[in-house]
Formats: sequence, C-alpha cells, structure tokens
Amino acid sequence: MRKTLPTEVYILALLLAIVTLYLVAFVLPHTPVYHGDSSPIFLMEAMRMGGGQVIYRDFFEPVLPGTQYLFLGFTKLFGLHTWIPSAIFVLLGTFLAWAGVAVSKQVLPKDLSLLPSIAFLAFAYVTEPDPTHHWCSTLAVMMALAVLIKRRTPSSLVLAGLLFGLATLFTQTIGPAAVLGTVVFLLWEHWAEHQGSRELLKRLLLLLVPFAAVDLIAVGYLSARSGWHDFAYCLIVFPSKFFRQWYWNTPQVYMADSEMPLFASHLLQFPALGIWFFVHFLVPFIYLIFLVRMFRQAKRHPLEPWDKLTLLTSVGLFEFFTVAYSASWLRLCSIAFPAIIVFVWLVKTSRRSLLTATNLLWVTSLTLLVAQAAVVQLSVRRWISSPAGPIAITDADRYEKYKWIQERTRPDDYLFDASDCDVYFPLELRNPAAVPFLTASEYTRPEQIEQVISSLEKRQVHFVLWSVWLDAPLHLPSNKNKLALLKSYLRSRYHLAHGFGEPDYEEVWERNR
Repeated sequence: MRKTLPTEVYILALLLAIVTLYLVAFVLPHTPVYHGDSSPIFLMEAMRMGGGQVIYRDFFEPVLPGTQYLFLGFTKLFGLHTWIPSAIFVLLGTFLAWAGVAVSKQVLPKDLSLLPSIAFLAFAYVTEPDPTHHWCSTLAVMMALAVLIKRRTPSSLVLAGLLFGLATLFTQTIGPAAVLGTVVFLLWEHWAEHQGSRELLKRLLLLLVPFAAVDLIAVGYLSARSGWHDFAYCLIVFPSKFFRQWYWNTPQVYMADSEMPLFASHLLQFPALGIWFFVHFLVPFIYLIFLVRMFRQAKRHPLEPWDKLTLLTSVGLFEFFTVAYSASWLRLCSIAFPAIIVFVWLVKTSRRSLLTATNLLWVTSLTLLVAQAAVVQLSVRRWISSPAGPIAITDADRYEKYKWIQERTRPDDYLFDASDCDVYFPLELRNPAAVPFLTASEYTRPEQIEQVISSLEKRQVHFVLWSVWLDAPLHLPSNKNKLALLKSYLRSRYHLAHGFGEPDYEEVWERNR
C-alpha cells in the first residue's frame, strides 16, 4: 500500500500554483501584465454599459453578457483600473483549482486529488492568461460537477441546474451542453440502478427547471432592455447564419490557430511543445479510452467509481461537441478539465509503475507553472502609465502602438480600431462603432460596414487603426470587396499617418483637416 503525503504538502502545492498565477498576471511587485487577447472585447463593452449603453441595442455582441457584467461589477466597486482583468484571472484560476480538487477527491485517492488541478493550470489555464468568458463558464460547470458528483440529491440537482444556467450566461453553448450531458448520465444511472420512472422524472425536473428559470429570467431581462428584435438578431439569427463564416470559427482552426511551439525562441518555452500535444490529443480521445475500459472492466472491478467517472465523461463529451466544429486552442483548453481528471484516474489504474507516472506528471506540471511565471518575470518589458493605471507590455510593437496613441489622444476620445479592441480599455478610449472589430469575411455584414462609416462621419473620429490583414487576409474564406466601401471612405477623408509592425501590421489613418 502506498504511503500518502501529509496534507500540508498539498496545501503548499496549491499555494504555489496560486503564486504562479499571480506571477503570470502581475510583474512584481504589483504591475498588471496586459495581454490584450479576448478580454479587451468584454472590457470595452463593460465600459460602454457603464456609460449607459445597452448591449445588443446600442452595440453588437453575439455572446450572452455574463463576462461583461462581471467586469462591470468590478469597475463599479473599485473604479476603472488596469489591475482588474489580471486580478480576475488569478481569482478564476484559484476557484477553478478548488473546484477541481472537490471533483477529483471523489474519484481519486487523497494523494492524487490535487494533481488534476495543478495539471489543468499548467497545461491549459496559464497558456491563455486572459479572463475571457470561456474560463467563467468552465468554473460554473466545474462547481456544478462538484455538487453533483458525490450524490444526486434533490438539493444538489437544483443547485447544479442553477450553476449550469449561470454557465450559459457566460457561454451560451456550454451550459446547455453540460445539462444535456448530465441528462444522459441520469438516464444511464436510471438504467444501471433500475430506478423507477417516477424517480427519473423527478430528477430531470429538479435539474432542468432551475436551469431554464435562470436563463429565461436573463433572456427576459435582456430582451426587454434591448428589444426583442435586436436581442434575437445578435444571439439567434447572426450565430446561426454567419458565425461560421469567419476562419476562426471553422474546422480549419484545429491545430492551426496558434503556431506549434516546436521552434521556441526562449529556452523556457520548450515545454510548450508538450503542452500543445497533450491538450490536442487529450480531448476527446481520453473519454473514448475510458469508455472502452469501463465496458471491459466494470464488472471485474465494481469498487471503482464508475458512475462518477461516467458523469465526467458524459458532460465532457457534450462540451467537446460544442467546440468540435471550430476546436481552437482556447476552446479546447477551456473544456479540458474533466478530461484531465479522467486521464489521472486512468494513470492511477494502470498496471505500470503508478509512482513513476504520477511523479512525472507532478514534476512536469509544477515545472511548467514555474517556467511560465519565469517567462513573464524575466521577459523584456515596457511600461505604460495609462489613465486606468500602469501596465506591463511584453511585446515591443504593441508598446509602440500604445505609446503613439496615448501621446495623441485623451481619455474619452473616439478612436476606431478596425481589427482589434485592445487599446480601448487601458487608454480609456471609446469605440464609435456598434461592432467591436471588422473581418474580411461574411462574418462582417454589409449593414455593419455602413454603420461604421456613419459613426466615423457623425463623430468626426480623428484616428482609425487598420490592419493590413484586412486587405490581405491569411485565411479563407474571405471577401475583401466587403471592406472596399470603408477603405474608399478612409482614402477620401483620411490620410496614412503612421504604421506599426508585428503582430498586426497596423496603419494609423488620420482624419484630414
């Protein structure tokens, strides 16, 4: 029988993980690192909502606004500060680790219950240090699983339904997928345990009614504020017709949305290659391996927690189905937690040396966490004293862009960034258009282009940022002619004032006097 390590060891390991999250999000002692990936969209929209604008009516957004309200709540409590997204990133990672431990200890021995959380943080979470809606919905789902996995009591089913409803408010596909996976599990449990039909119906209602209540109340409130027509277009019509017209929402993005880290420029980045392979091949294949193992060994090993692992597998598979069409790196990482727990269980039950395998996973995970923190702390950084507070920027070209814009604008000025949203929040600038950005694909609609031109003319916007990738997109499908009307307008009212290098190769167009 293996000896278990003292509880203090696991507490220290969890504290180390939290410290590394801080070191990824902040440069010592307390300067936030501004990554400017997905969260700037929601930060910008939270600023618009704080200024009195109504989501879906006054600006376009195809995702339910849980993340925007989260950022808005923080800014209402603390004011507009650049440390807010970094602090939320640390808090989300901490609660995700806690929820992972709560789930893992139901299927793993005590000495392994922390390992999936550490592995998730190392292989998935810190690779995308951006508090976007994917992580928020993942946290809600993991909390629901922590409630459900021990036993399916009436109170746990109701609470899980509420949490799945909350997950929907962040990512509208994840909540329903998790609910559907849970329903399939309840049907399997009904069959396996020979439950009565009345008991099954009771369980389904206890799960589904709270889930539906949360979402119906939210939909009613949002549609009443914005108007049903605008709400339905943003969240129903547009996603069903045009969401898949953009490259990043197509099957082509699988294993291609980020460069494989085979030729890392920094020695500490070489572990990224292992992360890249691990995540891409973990989901959904680990679930298939588990199902084969269960069908072969469930009767011979009845003491294994087959029911709890089946719940994780069912929910995990249905989550994967929501991202399978456009399985980008971030989307795969955000749904990988159940798969990592099942993976650790499979390692635990392997006939090969358990001690060697788990120790290797411990060492690899902790090493990756420390390495990621070291990369941030040791990288060459630039500092911007923005109106919302200081920020550290690791990219030289992005720094030059921020510095140039800051020297020529003031807070609350209008500026339109055609291909991104990263400048609005730290510099407290305003987007004059209803859309957060443009694309050279059918994802961007003709009426949105017309609205951009109208807004630029109405507000006499002084600067427009334009990425050359809008003129020469790297990926198909694309429709450059869609942007020709806007580019013609820029040439008639603006002149090219400046240019920036990688990663966006942006141009600054300045309005003619």
